[in-house]
Amino acid sequence: MTISIIIVVAISLVALIGTLSLAGKSDSDYSASTRGNLLNLSYIYMGLALILTVGIIYFVIKLT
Repeated sequence: MTISIIIVVAISLVALIGTLSLAGKSDSDYSASTRGNLLNLSYIYMGLALILTVGIIYFVIKLT
């Protein structure tokens, strides 16, 4: 189970870092139009982190 948690966290972090690094490499006109999309994507990552945290806590509590 520990390996699964580590894999999920690692994949999430790599995806977040990759997305943010690609978003920072755009030109000025394009970045103005994608600011809302980046914000929405950040909300998705925060929601995913919350859901994963709640799920892991529930799973750990259920095991005990």
